[in-house]
Amino acid sequence: MKLSPEHHRILLVRTDRIGDTLLTIPAVIALRQQFPDAFIAFLCQPYTEPMVQRISGINQVLTYEKEGKHKGWRGLELLSRELSSYRFDSTVVFFPCVSLIWALWRAGIPRRIGTGFRWYSFLFTDRVMEHRKECLKHEADYNLNLLSNLLGKTKPVPKFEFNEDHELSDNWKKLQNQYGVGPNYAIVHAGSGKSAPNLSLDQYRFLIEKLLRKNKWQVLLTGSTAEAGINQHFMEKIPGDKIVNISGKLSLVQLMECIRNARLLITSSTGPLHLADAQNTPVLGFFCPLPPHTPVRWGPYQQREWVVKPELDSPERCRMKNCPYGGCLQQLTYRQIEEAIDRRLAELK
Repeated sequence: MKLSPEHHRILLVRTDRIGDTLLTIPAVIALRQQFPDAFIAFLCQPYTEPMVQRISGINQVLTYEKEGKHKGWRGLELLSRELSSYRFDSTVVFFPCVSLIWALWRAGIPRRIGTGFRWYSFLFTDRVMEHRKECLKHEADYNLNLLSNLLGKTKPVPKFEFNEDHELSDNWKKLQNQYGVGPNYAIVHAGSGKSAPNLSLDQYRFLIEKLLRKNKWQVLLTGSTAEAGINQHFMEKIPGDKIVNISGKLSLVQLMECIRNARLLITSSTGPLHLADAQNTPVLGFFCPLPPHTPVRWGPYQQREWVVKPELDSPERCRMKNCPYGGCLQQLTYRQIEEAIDRRLAELK
């Protein structure tokens, strides 16, 4: 059943990490195209809010402060009252969490849409019967499928769109001058938050050295404050003045602008990879081929041809903490890494 003309107050819920949240953008765009006059709100984590504010088509951004005012059952009661005040008629939950779904039910939102294979799925009024853990399609496509009951037979073309921010663009130019960053640079993001298999430090060092040798671009090292030590390791091991460590120095939206203006971003399965892909910045991504980390589900949506993965014999699911290979991406040889860089640079030239 599609929304009737008088029912156009929709809440979208995604309260996990940066990359996961980014992959809901096609769903936002599809809803806005179908319901141009709708009031569309987005509930997210506080640290992803600045990024969500820039997504095109959203009227209001709300935050779920799990460790703050929404902590515990009293906090969830507060959240339910806050949501109730908006009089939403529909909500779509992209990242299932029993406490949040309970709060949505308590808020009295009449139509609650989510996946159908969890014990608490009875709290949804509309259940989409797909097992995401099978990783048969991309996360962005799974997200779009959750809208099927709202969109009817409409088959949206997935799109990523951000609102323009000239002030942010000017701010990045000032930061470029401050940190000595020229107009032509590639980004290497070596950290991954340990959420997916990654290259080793030696592999990243080899990659950076080859990148510096093969063109005249600067190489920017990005990452969180906690990852600054990783990048300092590269600064100490790689001579020259073409490498700049800006880890921990940028806000999330400043990082977005930095990535938007880059010639290339190289990383593993991370949020910055999806930030680059959503803003049409060329990428080169290194992935474990096995579920749940497979690029079939988590690769760069618009640039899936630029994924590098090792050939593994195992038909099983990834056991990252007990990897039988001692780290699957360590199975990539230096020659394979260099060939991937050569192919990417040749395409860009």
